Amino acid sequence: MHVTADLDIPSGGHTRGPIRPWSSLLIRDYRLIFVTILCANTANHMRNVASLYQVYQLSGSSVQLGLAGFFQALPFIIFGLFGGVLADASNRKKLIAITHTCNVVPGLALGILTITGDVQVWHVNALNIIASSLQVLGGPARQAIIPSLVPQSHLLNAITMATLLMQGSQLTAPVIAGFLIDLFGVQASYLADAALLLPSVLSVLLIHASGQPQGERRQIRWRSLIDGFEFLWHTRIILSLLVLDFFAVLFGFYRPILPIFADVVFKVGARGLGLLYSAPAIGALIGSAILLSVGDIKRKGAVSIIATLAFALSLGFLGLSKSFWMGLLAVGALGFNDAISVAIRRTVVQILAPDDMRGRATSFLTVFAQTTNGIGAVIAGAGAALLGAPDAALAGSVLCALTVFATCWALPQLWRYRAA
Repeated sequence: MHVTADLDIPSGGHTRGPIRPWSSLLIRDYRLIFVTILCANTANHMRNVASLYQVYQLSGSSVQLGLAGFFQALPFIIFGLFGGVLADASNRKKLIAITHTCNVVPGLALGILTITGDVQVWHVNALNIIASSLQVLGGPARQAIIPSLVPQSHLLNAITMATLLMQGSQLTAPVIAGFLIDLFGVQASYLADAALLLPSVLSVLLIHASGQPQGERRQIRWRSLIDGFEFLWHTRIILSLLVLDFFAVLFGFYRPILPIFADVVFKVGARGLGLLYSAPAIGALIGSAILLSVGDIKRKGAVSIIATLAFALSLGFLGLSKSFWMGLLAVGALGFNDAISVAIRRTVVQILAPDDMRGRATSFLTVFAQTTNGIGAVIAGAGAALLGAPDAALAGSVLCALTVFATCWALPQLWRYRAA
């Protein structure tokens, strides 16, 4: 049952006429959650870029930089599954409003500490853990509330638009953060991060839909979690995709060492760093657009392998880059190949997982990705400290390519897999 009194278009399960790319934005409640997601994601990405920049400026240590990236990802590892439980057991509007309101505090605190000159690396890491934890706990509710805001006929349109919005914020937020840091100092980015969360709270409170999950509240028992793990282990296609992604991220997680490329290799400052962080989002948008234009792909396993191998080659190209524009092209290619790999992986999981297992399978996929991001951040920082950022990227490229071939040899089902 969908709330239809708040629609600015004909209500019900279907609408008259074709669905346009902007059709979901004609729905009042969806416009409000759109603003909420836009402000929250922009604030989150701005804070992440500003904190990595500040950690490197404070410490000059690539190891500390890697640890900062790890602390940003740590809450996803710890609370990833719990956020989904909260979204199914609580009023989603209230959960979003509470987590976003509380998330004003870390950005505000970092801004004040920076202005007073008292900020230290441990402050940045501790407050990032708090902010990321709140982001994780409220994130599933922002996605789960969308089906109650739009007619069923608009659901695909609404979710696709929300996904593109999140990719777009990865593109624009680092650029905004870079310009604010260059023009007004890193504290300006933190304060803007805190301020952006205020309209996100107001928007979600203005939604007319109740936000209460329909039906009985679901509970996740330990046995249900174990069943999910067993399903992933016995479904070899999904397992091989997870293994492929694990080693690609383990040896190829490049984002934490981009400040070193910006400062030492390319010498482009905070604005250049913002562009380096935005280039993967541009590549991801292009990759997603190509997938949408192609339509369905039968050889999904083969495409995933090729995309991962291309990711490894792009990482090597980054390591060899001597100019800023070559570096931008390399990280754009990394985003392009990663977007294709992620889309294929999520699609295959949805195809192969039975309906009563899709929630757990999707949650495990998210937690798995964030766990490898955290470990990969530490390895990237340590590799940059031992070898320098360019050589660390080259070493990661070689190791990533080798693991692609090893995975194909150990789990040959993936290359042969064809979707029905």
